[in-house]
Amino acid sequence: MADQPEAVAVKPNQFIGRQFDQVAFVVEELESAKERFGKMYGITSWNTWHNLADGQSNKVYRGTPGDYQFSCAYAYVGDLQVELCQHDGGRSVYKDWLDTRGPSLHHLAFRLDERAEYEAACAAFIAQGAPLAMGGEIEGAGVWAYFDTVDQLGCYTELYWSAPAVLAIFERMKRGEQVELAR
Repeated sequence: MADQPEAVAVKPNQFIGRQFDQVAFVVEELESAKERFGKMYGITSWNTWHNLADGQSNKVYRGTPGDYQFSCAYAYVGDLQVELCQHDGGRSVYKDWLDTRGPSLHHLAFRLDERAEYEAACAAFIAQGAPLAMGGEIEGAGVWAYFDTVDQLGCYTELYWSAPAVLAIFERMKRGEQVELAR
């Protein structure tokens, strides 16, 4: 993933809206947050993955190489993925958020069908004044980026593309299965 993809004459809304599929919250601690969210929304099955930045490449934080580490818990409410994000170290938009806003809604995410579509949507966000805040790539599995839409929308916007094997994992998680993160 390039730090600043070249701008193209594409508007984000040509991509966004078809597959809005995730709402994410930054939390201080995953276990207690899973319990609170589970009680509130009736979620009974969480997949928790630690040290998600391990092995990622092209890690970026606000235009500089990323040194972040984080863990996440994932669950589904229907087809909507609920993600709880825990800052574990380094500089990250999760830590920034906790320091300025506390635990709360952090981003909405949109999955793109093709890698080229992902790259074009990233360029379109940048062209519309939403800079890349943080991102990374998991070799052969996917690529993700948070764009700073906080001033415009009150939260970040994540764009991501996942390989078919990852999408199959998400389908298993929707069925309530526990899925180990393979590295």
